[in-house]
Amino acid sequence: MTFLVIRHNLLDDYTNDRGIMHSRFIITTLLIISFSACVLVSANPARAATVNLARFERAKEHFRRGVIFFNNNQYLAAVEFFRKAIAEYPEYHTAREYLARSYKLSGYVDEALKEWESLAAITPDNVSLQGKIDTLRYRQMGGESSFQPGHFVLSTEYSSAAMKRFRFPQPTDVTVDREKNVYITSFSGGKLIKIDTNGHGVTTYSPSFESRLYGIDYFKEQLAVSDFKKDSVYIMTTAFKTLQNFGSPGNGEGHFHGPKGLCFDEKGYLYVVDSGNSRVQKFDNKGNFILQFGQQGEYEGQFSNPTDVTVYKDQVFVTDTGNRRIVSFDDSGNFIKNYTQEKLEKPRSIAHYRDHLLVSDEFGGLLFYNLFNNASQWFSHWDNEKRSFSKLFSATFDRDGYLYCLDYNHETVFLFSPLQSAYTNLEVEITAFDTAKFPVVAVYLNVKSRTGKPIYGLNKGNFRITEDGSNIASLYVDYLKSMQTSLSMVLCTDRSVENQPFHKEIPWAAEFILSRMRKNDSLKVLNFNEDYWTGNPFDWSRRRALRALEKKEYAPGKNIGNVLYNALNDLVPRVNRRAVILITDGSVSETSFSKYSPQYIIEYARNHYIPVYIIAFKEKNPVLEKIATETGGALYKAGEIDKLKNLYETMKGSEERRYVLVYYSFKLPSFKGWWSDVKLEVDYKGQTGHEWGGYFVP
Repeated sequence: MTFLVIRHNLLDDYTNDRGIMHSRFIITTLLIISFSACVLVSANPARAATVNLARFERAKEHFRRGVIFFNNNQYLAAVEFFRKAIAEYPEYHTAREYLARSYKLSGYVDEALKEWESLAAITPDNVSLQGKIDTLRYRQMGGESSFQPGHFVLSTEYSSAAMKRFRFPQPTDVTVDREKNVYITSFSGGKLIKIDTNGHGVTTYSPSFESRLYGIDYFKEQLAVSDFKKDSVYIMTTAFKTLQNFGSPGNGEGHFHGPKGLCFDEKGYLYVVDSGNSRVQKFDNKGNFILQFGQQGEYEGQFSNPTDVTVYKDQVFVTDTGNRRIVSFDDSGNFIKNYTQEKLEKPRSIAHYRDHLLVSDEFGGLLFYNLFNNASQWFSHWDNEKRSFSKLFSATFDRDGYLYCLDYNHETVFLFSPLQSAYTNLEVEITAFDTAKFPVVAVYLNVKSRTGKPIYGLNKGNFRITEDGSNIASLYVDYLKSMQTSLSMVLCTDRSVENQPFHKEIPWAAEFILSRMRKNDSLKVLNFNEDYWTGNPFDWSRRRALRALEKKEYAPGKNIGNVLYNALNDLVPRVNRRAVILITDGSVSETSFSKYSPQYIIEYARNHYIPVYIIAFKEKNPVLEKIATETGGALYKAGEIDKLKNLYETMKGSEERRYVLVYYSFKLPSFKGWWSDVKLEVDYKGQTGHEWGGYFVP
């Protein structure tokens, strides 16, 4: 019931927004069609003439109960009922498909693959099923999207001429936020343009009539924009609300003479290329001056018309346009080396992706420079017509490896897909249906690339959904943002004899989290040695949690896999941000993962985007470190105070990767017990993904 209750707010919001739009406009013919589809889906894995009706009715009942458990995120319980349905009726293909999904979502990837392969042998023409099998096999073989410079396919174009009131004349720079919104600076218009992931203009902004915007960068929901004419820099939100505005004409500290490119580093410091003064200035996130480096010239550490900057692993790289080179410094402004390339003519901008620099040359195209082996490769032409850039001003990558190239003369942003992604479909994974507010239906799902990476930034334009063959026109799509103000945590405390010497340290370590909890957060305590038991149920009370942590309950044994599995099991149904915290001495015994292996825990956690954070008093065991890092968490030594102080904020700031689709069903409550067949299609940058599922009308 926890799962249903915690999701009610989301459904209520949607109900209030949409009103009573659903019910009485349904025509009789649609109901008849829906009825026919229901009968076909719920009662026909094989020809009715050959069905043993008694056994099939038992199989249907097992399947129904399995679906209820599945939609409550109780996947292992669902497995048992789907297996019973198949045992009663082996040709029940729908039950076998759901069995495979339940295995996969509960972390048993090998079992899921086996079931899908069995089903594929029976239905060899099922293209969607074969795609699932191929994707799983690819990942099991360690498939990962390797970065291959120049291996891109033109996906789409964002042209100024086609943007109507969102035109961007004389564009100079481009950046992309975490939700795939594109931001472009327009020099002659003095405007900032925001375009969504589907290429639709969202909004424009201009600081003043006299502004000439040049450089732009994105970092943690903030934008930094340089105003070339007004000699200033703006820090603003992605909704274009100005947070900071600093700078004035001059050559002193914090003054500018034609600022151009700029870049945030990983710590939030901002580097600004002060082009007219032939230097780079560094500021904190409040606009306070920190340091400067560079001067006019052609020798080491000097510039001639610098234009852009990027920061990678504490190294600062600057495009020294007049000297036809890239100059690198450390983050304190000390010169390191010059990078040159024979064909480099007029480097305009610079960015980085993985271990490569991306240098946009106004005449030569895009240069990929490998910082690991010093190899370089040009990307100047694409497609069969050998189209090329006219005047490349800027290039950047989004988080999924898509390449955005800004052409000044064409006034166009060219979007390129990685070659390995362009011809592979998306993985769409339905994790649950929520019908607690029926006829409002919520569909929870994941959208992933072939390599298993989540696809961000999708909106309702990327989704098409049908119920019993009828298209759902009104659809609400979100990242579960309405529930993201809260955090659900399970705190696992080691009560083995090995951890007993650190008993007094357990409340101390937990206090870094408990002291920062808010009333809308919830924390559950699980204690464990060979077995596990609940120390405190989900609650926001710091006092009750501490009381549970202070109990002296120690015994031999340390079954880490068992407690982590149960912690994940508790968190899977919850729709807010989630995390597991394990407090232990750090040791691992032979029986620590006797029931659930480390790889199983990793698969289960990754399937549901739940990070595992581990605090170790004594040692950093490599097995525990692997679990933490591969689930998106981290392993800390108890002495790493600065990191522990930020642990709550780290968990609270984690990104939501699940989507929720909310719509009104065409069915009336009088259809109670009937099966609803739901089909889903996702389209994203030329790739598509399909999935189907359903629910029984409550």
